[in-house]
Amino acid sequence: MNKYAKPLIVGFIVLVVVSFLIGFLGGAAGVDLGLLPMLTGLFAGVFTAYIMANLAGNRAGAQAGDEDRAQAASLTPPPGKALAVVYREGFVAMAAGMNLALDGREFAQIKGGRFTAVAVEPGEHWLTAGFGGLAGPQNNTATAHLVLRAGDAVVYRATVSLGAVKNTVVLEPAPGSRDDLSAKLRRMSMTAPDVAPL
Repeated sequence: MNKYAKPLIVGFIVLVVVSFLIGFLGGAAGVDLGLLPMLTGLFAGVFTAYIMANLAGNRAGAQAGDEDRAQAASLTPPPGKALAVVYREGFVAMAAGMNLALDGREFAQIKGGRFTAVAVEPGEHWLTAGFGGLAGPQNNTATAHLVLRAGDAVVYRATVSLGAVKNTVVLEPAPGSRDDLSAKLRRMSMTAPDVAPL
């Protein structure tokens, strides 16, 4: 089934139900509401379908266990590896899952207030963040260039910047000291990466 079919069906149901209820209540009160029931139902249906279509790219991600979360929050990569950590902040599109990829290979999807971490081989990497579903075409993706040595741990903050026509995903090195970042991550939930170390 097309991922937009469900939002369209639910939006149509909302349109019919809201139009009927407002028309019924107006009729019961003896008030002629004219086009108000249909226009209100149309607005409610379109709004519902739009929100659901924006979330159509969301997928269920496994929550990391306490031990994995504590290890990632310590910012200590496995021996011979580097660690790439991304966390989301901000209220814009916080319910929409942000897809994260390293060197073109998706490794996690995170929502607002969560983080993920992946162990990587030392060297040059490209980190990309963007949305799926209808939110994808409405937001520019972000890319960060990483050059990592064994033992390095980098933390990036992902936010969404509002634009006049199109929003932009922003990936930037997280501000703060290593201890501050570690403490911040310990207070957040962690989404487990979908892949083994890259």
